[in-house]
Amino acid sequence: MKLLSFSQFLLPVYVGVEATTSSAPSPTAVLDSGPIVGLTTSLPAGIAPVNKFLGIPYAARPERFNRAKKPEPWTRPFNASEFGASCRQLFVESELAPELELLKGLFNTASRESEDCLFINAFAPTSPQPPEGRPVVLFISGGGWQQGNGEADMSGFAAYEDTVAFTFNYRTNGKPTLRPRCWANSKVFGFPNSPDIPLEEINLGLYDQRLAIEWVQANARAFGGDPAKVTIWGESAGSLSVDIHVNAYASSPPFRAAMMFSGQMSIGYLGSTANPQDTSYWDNLTTVVGCQSSKDQLQCMRAVPEDDLVEAMSTAGSAFLPVTDNVTIPSGRAERWRQGEVAKVPILTGTIAQEGRGLINRNISIDTFFAAYLSEPLVSRKKQEMILKVYENDPRLETDFDVAAAIYTDFTWQCPQAIHANLSASINPTWRFYFNISMTSLLGEKYAWLEKFHGSDVFLLFSMPTFENNTFLSPQLYTFANYLRGVVGRFVRNPDVGPGWPAIGSRYTPFDVANLGDVGEENAAGATVVDETILDERCKLYEAIYPVIEKYVLS
Repeated sequence: MKLLSFSQFLLPVYVGVEATTSSAPSPTAVLDSGPIVGLTTSLPAGIAPVNKFLGIPYAARPERFNRAKKPEPWTRPFNASEFGASCRQLFVESELAPELELLKGLFNTASRESEDCLFINAFAPTSPQPPEGRPVVLFISGGGWQQGNGEADMSGFAAYEDTVAFTFNYRTNGKPTLRPRCWANSKVFGFPNSPDIPLEEINLGLYDQRLAIEWVQANARAFGGDPAKVTIWGESAGSLSVDIHVNAYASSPPFRAAMMFSGQMSIGYLGSTANPQDTSYWDNLTTVVGCQSSKDQLQCMRAVPEDDLVEAMSTAGSAFLPVTDNVTIPSGRAERWRQGEVAKVPILTGTIAQEGRGLINRNISIDTFFAAYLSEPLVSRKKQEMILKVYENDPRLETDFDVAAAIYTDFTWQCPQAIHANLSASINPTWRFYFNISMTSLLGEKYAWLEKFHGSDVFLLFSMPTFENNTFLSPQLYTFANYLRGVVGRFVRNPDVGPGWPAIGSRYTPFDVANLGDVGEENAAGATVVDETILDERCKLYEAIYPVIEKYVLS
């Protein structure tokens, strides 16, 4: 492959891997809905070739604003040889959010889009399975609940980690404005806060996820997996989703372990949900598309062409968040963690060193940033000045963007996740990591400023480790990518033992966080256990803010 531009480069490596397709007869599997036919691929030095089954319907085509239903059974073999359409995506500009060019060039991996998008993909080794079946990992994609899809080729996890892996789509779309109450607003297709929809029926995207989890339980054995050994894994909004599921499935969870990469939904602004009584965004949208005065608004909105509806969301400024319904999203999630009212499963959790660099506008001013995220009365002027001084005294932070991105990283991501990890450790075996390796050598000059950006962990995991002859990677990144995949694989195979470093609260505390990345040698990368009190030193600045957010903002 030739590196032409990052956007051209991202799609093929995220969707596929350097592999050879087998000329052997196509693999088949029999699901609860019918037979399927896939394809087989081989990866360099893999334990076995991999059977891939792509674009499998785990639900029928969803009716707009309704919960998805199981697919109608079929009898003729279903051709599962290519990814299905992604759910609808939306990219709009904001003075706070990343630039539109960056969003489309870096984060958009959708090859085609449709409302008919509820597809799941399976990756399984071809070698004989153990009698009880292989461990299973189900990945929930991120994208701020406004974009993202399951077009991630997880053949590497099957070929090298001896697991059965699944990815899937769930309904997305919405207008993003990264303000605290709507940090990454979600989708009218997935979270339509209409006065005509019952509260417990609004979080359609989360019901999609639940349906996918149920599908894996019902069909894992068809691919050689053990439904009793499922790990759910999410990144960004997918990680928030995992936290939600660990809360909601407090008893008899349909998974035995959980991984949260960059996100949780119990501490800080990431836990924000919409007020179900506030239908102003819905009202604005119905007005733009001409359904405001209709006697049956829902039916009118269902008849609007999907392209027109996506365009109208930008025009209307409509921002749809999930709601706390006490079904898919329980209320009082932080308190539930304190009281142990969550699923009793091992947890692997972590954040990236510079999350904020890919999540805020590169031209943002400090005044604009503080007005959006740390304004009065939540944070006094004196406290704002104290916070700003700490970061401005860091010689590595030279511009307003550098300072804002660092504050955003700590306040929104690292510090809440640290609190969340410690709460989890009081209940469940919990391991925490800190992803700390730069992607500059891979990104090229255009995106080099992103460095250790939000999402760089899964970008590296799903694409690069499986390339033969180390294409595009420095020796250090190649070593690290394979190491990190092994971390995930070890946890999925045996979550009670963990990924390979001390658990939080072990006898090694406070040296219980794995700094993943550069270990001081040019061609080496791995984990260095560090002191969490030093790593999280700046979190003291925000300790008094999170309880206020929990009391007055979170439901």
